[in-house]
Amino acid sequence: MIAEALASSDSIQFFLGTYAGNKNGMALVDIDGQRQTLPAAGKVWPTLGDQVRLLRVNKVMAMLGPTKPAGVRVGRVAATGTPRCTVEFPPGSGVTQLMGFPKGATPVVNDVVLIDWESGGTVMEIVTAAAGFVAPTDPTPPPGVQQGRQIFATLDFGQYAKSGGGVQSNDVYASASTRSLWVYGTKIADTIPDGAVIRSVAINVAPLRDDGNSPRFGTHPHATMPGTAPVVSNLTSIAKPSGWVALPTSFGDLLKTGAAFGVGVDGAGYAIFRGTQKDGQSGALDITWTA
Repeated sequence: MIAEALASSDSIQFFLGTYAGNKNGMALVDIDGQRQTLPAAGKVWPTLGDQVRLLRVNKVMAMLGPTKPAGVRVGRVAATGTPRCTVEFPPGSGVTQLMGFPKGATPVVNDVVLIDWESGGTVMEIVTAAAGFVAPTDPTPPPGVQQGRQIFATLDFGQYAKSGGGVQSNDVYASASTRSLWVYGTKIADTIPDGAVIRSVAINVAPLRDDGNSPRFGTHPHATMPGTAPVVSNLTSIAKPSGWVALPTSFGDLLKTGAAFGVGVDGAGYAIFRGTQKDGQSGALDITWTA
């Protein structure tokens, strides 16, 4: 399609955007604050939060791929096979590819793996055996019921001292003296209908430090980064959170209506999580619903 358009094109333009997810095989891309649904022309899907190149030929626009070379990425084994297994990347996107895996390895469905894209796409290592991913468990909804699922990338994040002041770190801390949050703007409430039934909520976290405690996750009312420590309510303790972690569906009920705008962490268990400058999927929310 792009080659044909280029052959007779009078207007060719290149843009940059931010990858925000995948929907029905199409790429969701944020461009100057506006979310667009575009065809993906590249061979490699970006990770949430990646900057991507966009090509517009006359009135047709497509996503070409990430601006940075794809190094190691995280995927999930969707189906087994020999000598290659089927890997979904990023987890929850629905995008799959057959990939080879290391000699002696035995991948099983739902294994979390590291992908080497420089080799064309091969599994480097199984990092979490049959864990770290929250798969929808609900059956197909009856006729007339719409089922939705979307991964919402974080727009901003940071750690604050409870004693006052602004952002102290771009990593996300949970401790007795700090409070942190991931910010998503209003896009969750803008996307999910108020009357939807929330089926599952999961957050992606990558620990930098874990002292074996149970940090508390909760909701916050901030659509943008606050000037001082955020308000984090509805706290629930989660032991050793890593990868895709299930959250209460009640969080989704608050997020869909705008009663809350994001997820934060508080003390009662010291832990540090990577921000998106170290992990492109940090804080990403995977929400499924029916309406």
